[in-house]
Amino acid sequence: MLSLLSSLTGFAQQRITVTGRVIAADSAVSGATVQVKGAKDAVQTGADGGFSINAPKGSKLVITFVGYASEEIAAAATFTVVHLRQTAQQGSEVIVVGYGVQKKATLTGSVAQVSGAEIAVSPSPNVGASMAGKLPGLIVNQGNGEPGRDDPNILIRGMATIPNPDPNAPVNSGPLIIIDGVERSLITRLDPNDIETISVLKDASAAIYGARAANGVILVTTKSGRKGKTVFDFNYNYGIQDVTKIPKMLDAPTYAQVYNEGLFYREGRPTNFTPFYSDSAIQKFKNGSDPVLYPNTDWVKAVLKSSHVQKVGIQASGGSDAVRYLLSFGSTTQNGDFKHSPDDFQQYNMRLKLDADLAPNLTVGANISGIFRDATYSSVTGQPGAGTGVNFVNILQSNPTLAAIYPNGLIAPGRLNQNPLLLDQEGFDKISNGSIYTTFTGTYRVPFVKGLRVDVSYNYDFANQFEKLWQIPAYFYSYNVNTGNYDKLLQNTAIQLNDIYNKWTTQLTNARFTYDRTFAGKHHVTALVGAEQQYNTNSFTNAGRKNFVSSAVPQLNVGSTAAADQSVAGSASAGAYNNFFGRLNYDFASKYLLEFSFRDNGSQIFPVGKRYGFFPGGSAGWVLSEEKFMHNIPAITYLKLRASHGELGNDRVYPYQYLQSYSFGNNYVFGQADVPGIHPNTVPNADITWEVSKKTDFGLVATLWNGLLGIDATYFLEHRSKILVQPNLSVSNIYGYPSLPSENIGKVNNQGYELILTHKQSFNNWSYSILANLSYARSKIIYMDEVPHAEPWQNQTGHPIGSALYYKAIGIFKDQADLTRNANQAGTGSQVGDQKIANLSGGSQITANDQFRFDYSAIPMETFGLTTIIRYKSWDLNLFFYGQTKAYNFDQVYANLGNTDFSNAMVARANNRWTVSNPNGSLPRSNEWTPGATTLYLKDATFIRLKTAEIGYSLPHSLITRTKTFNDVRFYVSGFNVLTWAKAIKYADPEISGNSTTYPQQRIINFGCTVKF
Repeated sequence: MLSLLSSLTGFAQQRITVTGRVIAADSAVSGATVQVKGAKDAVQTGADGGFSINAPKGSKLVITFVGYASEEIAAAATFTVVHLRQTAQQGSEVIVVGYGVQKKATLTGSVAQVSGAEIAVSPSPNVGASMAGKLPGLIVNQGNGEPGRDDPNILIRGMATIPNPDPNAPVNSGPLIIIDGVERSLITRLDPNDIETISVLKDASAAIYGARAANGVILVTTKSGRKGKTVFDFNYNYGIQDVTKIPKMLDAPTYAQVYNEGLFYREGRPTNFTPFYSDSAIQKFKNGSDPVLYPNTDWVKAVLKSSHVQKVGIQASGGSDAVRYLLSFGSTTQNGDFKHSPDDFQQYNMRLKLDADLAPNLTVGANISGIFRDATYSSVTGQPGAGTGVNFVNILQSNPTLAAIYPNGLIAPGRLNQNPLLLDQEGFDKISNGSIYTTFTGTYRVPFVKGLRVDVSYNYDFANQFEKLWQIPAYFYSYNVNTGNYDKLLQNTAIQLNDIYNKWTTQLTNARFTYDRTFAGKHHVTALVGAEQQYNTNSFTNAGRKNFVSSAVPQLNVGSTAAADQSVAGSASAGAYNNFFGRLNYDFASKYLLEFSFRDNGSQIFPVGKRYGFFPGGSAGWVLSEEKFMHNIPAITYLKLRASHGELGNDRVYPYQYLQSYSFGNNYVFGQADVPGIHPNTVPNADITWEVSKKTDFGLVATLWNGLLGIDATYFLEHRSKILVQPNLSVSNIYGYPSLPSENIGKVNNQGYELILTHKQSFNNWSYSILANLSYARSKIIYMDEVPHAEPWQNQTGHPIGSALYYKAIGIFKDQADLTRNANQAGTGSQVGDQKIANLSGGSQITANDQFRFDYSAIPMETFGLTTIIRYKSWDLNLFFYGQTKAYNFDQVYANLGNTDFSNAMVARANNRWTVSNPNGSLPRSNEWTPGATTLYLKDATFIRLKTAEIGYSLPHSLITRTKTFNDVRFYVSGFNVLTWAKAIKYADPEISGNSTTYPQQRIINFGCTVKF
């Protein structure tokens, strides 16, 4: 008997190692609990969803995660993939909204959300660029790839307000950005590994943010500490960068020929024409026999190089029942594409998040973070913060018949003495920025009122930026044909220094009462009321001096003290907001849903008596799948209809326009003395107020066949009124005053749709998911007090925002007879080989009246994204495609060919140009004449881009658990802007407006690893 009991005990204690991965929706589940049923043995899944646990042979494992139904599996020695499904038809999945969270199942507003893990997949150092295509309705256009200056232009549902024509005015079309409950602008500079979720409020759900919410709201929630032992997450990646696409330019022999053609046409096609470049010179360009006087320079190859980006991060989190914490640090280092440039960018992110339960019903917290940036750029423009991107135009236009660097290694002058190889000798533009964000919170759960919670917070943010713009002349060498020597020359630039200092502060105090109760098991009520006060300050100082005695000491005290060599400027501003807000949610049995929200907004920037506005919003939903008559349709797992309407505001205007402003500069003569004076420079507007946006949404959300297919469709309408525009028609421009104030009289309509489709499937050790989204938005200007154009079709009213006037190109004049037949273009300057312009006005000649308004601009009306994730055991593949259509770019650099300024031209422009020997050429002659911008150079900017691709491999848990140190180890290779398929713009990056005049986007090939221990 004892022997038998001993054998049974030994059998019961036999244990095996169970390894596997937990998957939910389209991603791995990190932090899920895997526990031996009926025992205390338990582990948590790692970043890749993997787990390894010792369990008794024959036992059961229970896998649980918040918001998902638990799964029970048999403990087996083979690798197991566990798929979790959401509970209650999306009922437990939460979405971040203004001042709180809501269950996705009872959400009635149009809110899109993406997890931080989906953003972190992208190797881009810019979070904004990583959001492109991930959130329907969000338009992210990255028109610049310069390190540290690559922030994209972000719009929600397109452009719905008329831009301010003053370039110094605040950008009035961007969304409100809220990070951890506070308005903050540096979303693009966050560490993606710190992000929990990013939500976008697109409709009446944003009404709770009132006068700041008309352009939509982006909510970022960062990660918090969780109960458990301290877990460290380490990530490292190194990327190699190159420009996505840069135009191929003409070589020297072709350029010389093209230039000669242009000169011939420019001189009236004389019979005794003498070319600028002789046949022997062109031959020398070809054979390279004289690289000093007859070089064949590829400026792109001579100036550009591959660059790198490196990101390192570590995060520690954990806690007990009483205290939870998270501590993170991240760094980014990135350099530029120029071989000889000071370009360098470094960024450091730090965050400390702490929550502590001081009493059973009292929790306090602190959230302290910092972003520190150091950037160095070229100073060649002489403009603070201008960056190095302008030099790309110089590269493209540099004449290939000029040497970049002589065979002996000396740097040549280049075009207009602005050789890009001199950038690192011309000084620098150094910018150091430090931003500290602090938030302190307290939550009290009132014990004597069930469901009542009080939240208070205080926030203090401050940022400093110091910029040193140092311009010095550089030395270059010019070959002297008379002496055979290389003369050392100095650029004609005075040494100049500007020290620029900016400081910003924000203080915000917030108090909220939240009541959340369910009555009689079916009536669920959530009520929120709160008050918020905000105070912002900003100061600016710019001091400069010229004519330094030495270029070795970039300090102001070394510069000239003469009055003409000194400059100083400065300003300071402050603004205050006082707000009251609230929201009421009611749902009956998670079937009938209602929401009402409001904000009573007070802003100091408007006149007394006009500083407060009330912004309400309401929405309703009906979950049809909860109705009994739907239960007999097995294909429909979940079905909800929703609608919303709200009134929101846009206060992004010049502040204090109700006050009279003055300028210095006009002197007055009293007797014999010239006395300094001031004069008024504007007319104040005592009635200025915010724009008003009325938004209406209709939507459908469905889950079919138990999650096999998901559908989320939305149609939206927006009417924007009280937009600030100049009263150009109603008041005569013969006024005799500096300028009239803008008035709140503009009106714009905007409408469109959004569609999201999801498909998920899993079998054995395989799983895959597909998520596709499509967004369309088109605006229409209803009223802008526009002075009528000569022709009614030229008016901007009635067309989308961003529309512009162009001449319509309808062909090329093939010969003199063709030109003669088009008498309306004779005498305008046109020659054979020029563009034919459509005579829309019917006049005797082509004039400005023949321009028409083209509706499309560089801002796409339609964008789409497609994410595909495939997993097999320890392998995972993530492919993300992004694209746009209904967008056009006008490229003036592309249009240039054979110009008098000796600028180079693109191969794409020179190929198939009209010549005497090629009269059927599809493009105009060299040095063509046009009356203005034509549709020939208006390019369809439609493209599809493999934005992100990543393949990863996670080491088996059975292997890494032997170390008793590591929990997860994953290696991956990823790419950013990997491939692009463009409809028309094949010579440059179609996403960049103008295509050729800014710093190109970067293609990144990245190698990295993540380790959890």
